[in-house]
Amino acid sequence: MNVLLVNPPNRRPVRSILPPQVEQERGLFPPLGILYLAAAVRGLPAVEVTVIDAHAENLSADDIALLVVEGNYEVVGISVLTFTLLDATDTAMAIKAKRPKTAVVAGGPHAHLFPDEMLALGPFDAALRGEGEVSFRELLAGWPKTIDDPPPGFSWMEGNKADPDTAPSIEALDVLHFPARDLTRVSLYHSVLSGLRPITTMMSSRGCPYACTFCDRPHLGKRFRPRSPRNVVDEMEECSSLGIKEVVFYDDTFTIDRERVREIAELILERGFEIAWDIRARVSDLEPEDYGLCERAGLTRVHFGVESGDPDILKSLRKGISIEQARNAFAWARESGLETLAYFMAGLPGETNETLQKTLDLARELSPDYVHFSALIPFPGTPIYQTGLERGIIERDVWAEFAAEPKPDFTPPVWEENLDKDEILDALARMYRKFYWQPRVLARRLKKVNSMAGLLHGARMGMKILFMRGGSG
Repeated sequence: MNVLLVNPPNRRPVRSILPPQVEQERGLFPPLGILYLAAAVRGLPAVEVTVIDAHAENLSADDIALLVVEGNYEVVGISVLTFTLLDATDTAMAIKAKRPKTAVVAGGPHAHLFPDEMLALGPFDAALRGEGEVSFRELLAGWPKTIDDPPPGFSWMEGNKADPDTAPSIEALDVLHFPARDLTRVSLYHSVLSGLRPITTMMSSRGCPYACTFCDRPHLGKRFRPRSPRNVVDEMEECSSLGIKEVVFYDDTFTIDRERVREIAELILERGFEIAWDIRARVSDLEPEDYGLCERAGLTRVHFGVESGDPDILKSLRKGISIEQARNAFAWARESGLETLAYFMAGLPGETNETLQKTLDLARELSPDYVHFSALIPFPGTPIYQTGLERGIIERDVWAEFAAEPKPDFTPPVWEENLDKDEILDALARMYRKFYWQPRVLARRLKKVNSMAGLLHGARMGMKILFMRGGSG
């Protein structure tokens, strides 16, 4: 049987709260979820699997539907994020219009949160809740009998009702095949933060044990499930053999287990292959010597979630870090020769103009190479969204409404407690300008430019930031 896995187009994404000047400058990352699925099923007898990254290949929903007809695909799996729901639905509808007998299966975070609504939209035959590698393989291995008796996590269209079960979390992640990167055009993927191409993404663990109220990856759970250091480094070495120059780790937090981090770095040094890597870390997890060890093993950049410069707001977010720990982490990383990126949010519970100023002041004090300011978006399935509904700050369950009836003019909710949406957006624009137009930040960026193309890109970004909405600040 022919199976197609699709990362949908990006023609009608949900509009972001980020300033458009920032949203447009991200890069292009591989669809890791469906590459894991492809790797899980392509060893099955009589199964031929293909991957289409429509976003990367600039394909439309109709283009995909034509490929489904040409390839005579029996099953199509579509990865669905809430932000790509419109495009995913367009793709499913186009497929059904041209080849009604093809089974279209929705997976990913949105299908996990809203399986009933997913099926009620019409073009999807099934929705999968939870991690898909084992259940999707079982579905295809028993096809078509598994339509009537689906594996855990699958709900099949029957009265638009979903099975309440969730596919069980995969405990021993080392048993999974590495993502089938060879089924995509590896050369397409890049990051705006890196001068290296191509890049790829990896996950060395799943689940996060921390209790941040805004965390939006419910399908991965709250238990930390790490892969072994050897398994992680094996995959990094395979990426290097494919010509990939940098790995961006997508773990919620790469540094939860300090000894595991050190062992990964030591194994890379022991084997002697070269590849750059980029991680997300908590400011509380590592010691000064750890940053140096990782830098010698190829670590290039560390992303730290700081969120706010106000200690009371950090406490309300249940972030579990202190501002002093942030100061130490940025200093230690910088002294080790690593680039740093700091994440901050605006429009948090209790936010005022005074707390926003504290956040900007801390961002400037920490002096990361990059800073990412964004508005808090209370995502579905998060504690902060539930609190917003209970307190009336979010008046209706807008995410469930959108899931049931997706409309292109939908915009995500923000936390309008003391500041309204326009005030939050103006604050974001002002914070970007006041951070990036510091003389020392400009000088640091110019020092790192090593080509005319890089210089022109930096100049374009600088002008976009300068002319963001919100006045000159």
